[in-house]
Amino acid sequence: MKNFIYKSGVLALFAGVLLTSCDPEIDSPSPSAGEADFTTYVALGNSLTAGFADGALYREGQQNSYPAILSRQFALVGASDPLWTQPLLPAGVSLGSPRQNAEGQFEVPQQRVLRIVNDCKNVPGLSPVEAGAPAPFPQAFLGAAPQEPSPFNNMGVPGAKSFHLLAPGYGNPAGLANGTANPFFVRFASSPTTSVIADAMAQSPTFFTLWIGNNDVLGYALAGGVPVAGEKDYPTDKTQFAGAINLLINQLTSNGAGAKGAVGNIPSVDKIPYFTTIPYNGLNLTAEQATQLTAAYAQAGLTHITFQAGANAFVVLEDGIPRKATSNELILLPASDLLKCQGFGSQKPLDDKYVLSEAELETIRDYTASYNQSIAAAAQGKGLALADFNAYMNRIATGFTLNGVTYSSTFVSGNIFSLDGIHFTQRGAALAANEFIDAINKTYNSRIPKVDETQFSTVVFP
Repeated sequence: MKNFIYKSGVLALFAGVLLTSCDPEIDSPSPSAGEADFTTYVALGNSLTAGFADGALYREGQQNSYPAILSRQFALVGASDPLWTQPLLPAGVSLGSPRQNAEGQFEVPQQRVLRIVNDCKNVPGLSPVEAGAPAPFPQAFLGAAPQEPSPFNNMGVPGAKSFHLLAPGYGNPAGLANGTANPFFVRFASSPTTSVIADAMAQSPTFFTLWIGNNDVLGYALAGGVPVAGEKDYPTDKTQFAGAINLLINQLTSNGAGAKGAVGNIPSVDKIPYFTTIPYNGLNLTAEQATQLTAAYAQAGLTHITFQAGANAFVVLEDGIPRKATSNELILLPASDLLKCQGFGSQKPLDDKYVLSEAELETIRDYTASYNQSIAAAAQGKGLALADFNAYMNRIATGFTLNGVTYSSTFVSGNIFSLDGIHFTQRGAALAANEFIDAINKTYNSRIPKVDETQFSTVVFP
């Protein structure tokens, strides 16, 4: 609803008109594509584009991914929404990111849900837990191939980095063993030799969205800045990133007179719940506990580590040396049980891989700023819409209220982030779609209606 404020003279004139006329009709601008053509819309990106949520890819999340929401809004200005396709998973099936179990075999964790469970101290409470037994890898992906023919309009590939979208064979099953292929793309690639960008261009898109680059720096952050064996792009080299973005945009705008599109920049990953939920000083001690811990560290020759009654900074490792965490550092969400029940952060230092130090955070911010400069330059060079998700993430971190609902980056209750602390809820995806719509309307003189985000779900409580 719009609120109109009139000066007294105008209000009096309007009242006079009402006395001498029938019920007035207020004209609202009708939806319009403006200078854009949404006939064939293709979305490229990573897990955020695919509809990944709660630690897994599943049908409901896909159906309410931000590109799916955009496609429905584009239908209001002449696009053919029923023809818009996604590589949907079967109902009730979910695929998480592959991980290794204790035997070194790869598994696929299933969708996580919020349940009432006892924590590691046997205290009941709400906690996200995995639903169902993990499925074997790669059989789970190969057995969940979409029934519809490829290519698909939604080309979001969980785990993809900028340069991966250009890589031939990124969907080749034979590449799963050596890491040159992505199991999510293996599910729906049109051929073993194709690339994400090739399948996108095969559809001759008239409009596209491109939101890629989060994983180019997120992988570094998720590992606590500790290099992973075999990782050479950690984070992705700035020049390589700029080159990949320019190649992608040049190809996406090469269709006929040049397709139009919207590009999203990289949000500040250090502001999402995965990194902000555990406070650096979450170690609460009694006076007796503080005295005992101080004595134990002094006996080990670490007299610089002392404790007091009340809130204390956790003890962490940096380059093998124990020290206290600082207020400018972040502790990763997976450290929760280690800190709560296994004595880490107090009786023994928390490993460096669970902590983002000040230096590591500076690296993240430096690369994020460089990536965003490259994205902005490439978008401006082609006259594309630019959705500023970095500014949007800063707004989320501060918190805001919309249509009577409060939104923030608070884990579980902030309404935007799902149970993995990284990806959006379905309502969070709707809000992201509206950010794209704002940028598109501004750039192309379009009048695409924004979606009512309150019609989409957040975290579902038991």
